[in-house]
Amino acid sequence: MRQHTKLTILLSVITISTLLVQQTTASCGVCNSNGIACISQTEFYICYNNQPDNTTRHECPNQGTCTNLKIKCSEAGNAPADCTPPICGCTANSEMFACTSRTTFAQCNGAQVVTRGSCPTGLLCSSTGGGELCVGECQVQGQIECDLDVPAS
Repeated sequence: MRQHTKLTILLSVITISTLLVQQTTASCGVCNSNGIACISQTEFYICYNNQPDNTTRHECPNQGTCTNLKIKCSEAGNAPADCTPPICGCTANSEMFACTSRTTFAQCNGAQVVTRGSCPTGLLCSSTGGGELCVGECQVQGQIECDLDVPAS
């Protein structure tokens, strides 16, 4: 019985630790303790004074995965990517509208952009919001759909 209790406690601690680590990872454009800020699954900026230098985009060798580990770039598939950017803009499967940033949107015909627009000041884009394209922050269901400062190209 004591052995079972110790094992249960140990497994609980491991599970909680894993969840805490997962919550603190996967940050696009944020400097990590390894001195880089991943901006895609394979690209990064070098950080100076904990600020990403976005003047030069670097790519992991051999299409490696950008990570928050000491190794920085891991062989593809060996470590989880630190950054998986949001899908923003029109794609082949787009509905009539798609968000292109927090406050901008595009009217789509499949992957083709028909026209672009901006939400009024104080409103956020939410093409999955069920009616309104631009909504107040409290009306956003779940996470912000396209969490970019500037529109995706």
